[in-house]
Amino acid sequence: MNTRNYKKDVSDQGSMKGQTNQNFGYTQPQQFQDGISRIQEEMMDPRNIQPDSMFLNFSGVLECGECEDEESLRIEYAVKYGGDDWAYLKTSNNADDAEPSGISQLSTSRNLHSRNIVWNFPFECNFQTKNIFGWPQVVVRLSGPDFMGRSVAKGYGSVHVPTQPGYHERIIRIFKPLPISGFTGFLGYLLGNTAELKNFDKVISSGEGREVTRVKSVGYVKVKFHVTLVNFDKFGYL
Repeated sequence: MNTRNYKKDVSDQGSMKGQTNQNFGYTQPQQFQDGISRIQEEMMDPRNIQPDSMFLNFSGVLECGECEDEESLRIEYAVKYGGDDWAYLKTSNNADDAEPSGISQLSTSRNLHSRNIVWNFPFECNFQTKNIFGWPQVVVRLSGPDFMGRSVAKGYGSVHVPTQPGYHERIIRIFKPLPISGFTGFLGYLLGNTAELKNFDKVISSGEGREVTRVKSVGYVKVKFHVTLVNFDKFGYL
């Protein structure tokens, strides 16, 4: 092999090696770092993170209502939901509550022209879920004093939480169960043991036994909602 040609080949390889090292030492590492930085920024962007849950927040007030000729009433509410995917998120304000519920003060109507009773009783709930089955509903119970001052049930009702974000107003139609006969109704009136639903929140929310329960409409309750939905669009629900 010619010594001159061998030296030339070695010189050419050395120059290429030096050029390669130069490229990797300055140009390519800078491009590589820029690419890594761009990937990290995309990964840290919350819009690119695939969520594993949806979050529902709603708040509002049980504003007012009427119930036959009653002048003094208090309202009790419970939020019921179904399915194992739903989780009630507790906060510092409701850390001791097993389930979202509450009972208002006893309010009295002072209007001579109507029996409208104002409570303005606030509520707020936070939920986490992976499925919309068992969407929460607000179940209410009206109670008040009878002619002897004993607190008895006056009516029941329920409404589902609105499924769209924003401000909503809903009317809950109030009903109460009827006694089996007129005699039992009169006897219950005297003894303060009128017809009522035991575990009313579970009975109303599930609807079990409603087909054999006689009821009559006695009034309404006005409710205001403020609803916030998070990640529902990522699951294809909005």
